[in-house]
Amino acid sequence: MNREMYKDDSPHRRRPSKKEPICCDQLYCDRVYSPDLSFAHLHRDALVEISMVCKGSGIHRVLGQAIPCEEGDIYVVLPNIPHAYFLTEQGGTLEVRRILFDVDPWFDSDVKNPDNTRFCYGVFGDNAQVAYATLNSNSRSDICFLFDSIEREISERQNEWADCVRAYLSLMLVTIGRYVSSAKKNIRSFPPKELEIVTKALRAIEQHFPECSLTLERIARTLYISDPKLSRLFKKITGRSFSEYLRDFRIEQACRLLRETDLTVEEIVIECGLRDVPSFYRNFSIQMNTTPSKYRELSVKKQNINIIGERIMIVLSEISANLQKGKAKIVKEMVQQALDEGAAPIDILNQGLLDGMNVIGEKFKNNEVYVPEVLVAARAMNMGMQILKPHLAESGAKAKGKVCIGTVQGDLHDIGKNLVRMMLEGKGLEVVDLGVDVPAEKFVQTAIEEGCQVICCSALLTTTMNVMAEVVKAVDAAGVRDKIKVMVGGAPVNQDFCDSIGADCYTTDAASAADAAVALCKSVM
Repeated sequence: MNREMYKDDSPHRRRPSKKEPICCDQLYCDRVYSPDLSFAHLHRDALVEISMVCKGSGIHRVLGQAIPCEEGDIYVVLPNIPHAYFLTEQGGTLEVRRILFDVDPWFDSDVKNPDNTRFCYGVFGDNAQVAYATLNSNSRSDICFLFDSIEREISERQNEWADCVRAYLSLMLVTIGRYVSSAKKNIRSFPPKELEIVTKALRAIEQHFPECSLTLERIARTLYISDPKLSRLFKKITGRSFSEYLRDFRIEQACRLLRETDLTVEEIVIECGLRDVPSFYRNFSIQMNTTPSKYRELSVKKQNINIIGERIMIVLSEISANLQKGKAKIVKEMVQQALDEGAAPIDILNQGLLDGMNVIGEKFKNNEVYVPEVLVAARAMNMGMQILKPHLAESGAKAKGKVCIGTVQGDLHDIGKNLVRMMLEGKGLEVVDLGVDVPAEKFVQTAIEEGCQVICCSALLTTTMNVMAEVVKAVDAAGVRDKIKVMVGGAPVNQDFCDSIGADCYTTDAASAADAAVALCKSVM
């Protein structure tokens, strides 16, 4: 799935255009929350945002309120409401999946009218600016399916894609609405009129911040309210005084200019409506804990790192895509390119090679591809692994487990066994292939000597099935039954036979066998 990914460390982000009034992305938050954090770090879009915490926990700052959030929480945020996600501690994890969309192109009548109770299918109520729900495992699965479906329609643009997006978006809002419980998170709501006044004040700051003469009194006059009333509402809704917010906003704009332009400090002071250079240095150091010149230097380094990271992500994605197509030579070349670009060997393995084989495995399980496609994909993976294996060894990367596999004694068929071996390797398992006509004792001896967690026995002939029972007995006799699991498979084998001989697992196809082997390895490691 092509999804835009970025770290949530800047208020500048992708926005839908009039031509494409919806977009999906994923945040990888790395800023730690502090009550003193500048209000300018919050985002404000003229869009409705649906965001779901898909990993970790943190803080969702909405206006002046800090709301704890964790995996499974989902929020729907009204347009023009400043908010952002933050970590609670350095080194934590917080990943958020989002959809941002313009209401008007997707809905009709009452559903797109902010003044109507059916706005966004009634998700918002009681003057709420944010709708919140905690999803259980079933509802989370439903919402993830809708996220995936919307992303796919946006990406592929097949016939009637917009109608499909509209249907999925409607279903998502209706589903969320059934779980909404604002009171549980104690999210504050504000009267629409008060929120409208403050929103207009925020917009005025964005438009006129370069003007030194911008004051609360000036904005209050344009809104036809008194200075004290605007001051009170601003503090009530944003949690910051007008002067604090204006100062922070100007500093944030100065940071943007330091990142994106070559303007001098004196020019930036003028561009941002700041009073003078000395006070700018003083306020900047207090707020950013560094000097403007050091901030610019660090930003350039960070941008370079991000560019390299994005390039590596593209290469890993192309490795996966070409592996699925069985383009072995290209996969081999791109693995080397990823190493040259500085990608970690374990990332190349997991996000490139194994990602591609996982896709092939799922498609094979669903009868979307067949044995020839699996074989050419496995060949491409093996070509990539030839380049990658020495680097994995140097980095100390470990396999997910170790398995020995073979066709039992008296049986010389190996196509099914080879297919399972490829799927096992595609899951990141180390595989010892014993070949065909393998006696029970050799299975057990190899598993003990090689440190395998699983023995995989294959048979095509009914006359050789009983050798699998001998393997189970040999494992018992060796006293390693708690350390080594036995899997069985093949055309004449079924679950009843597996149970009758005391084996640990039977699967109907190669892809399922690989998944089961990973689970068995985890259970005894």
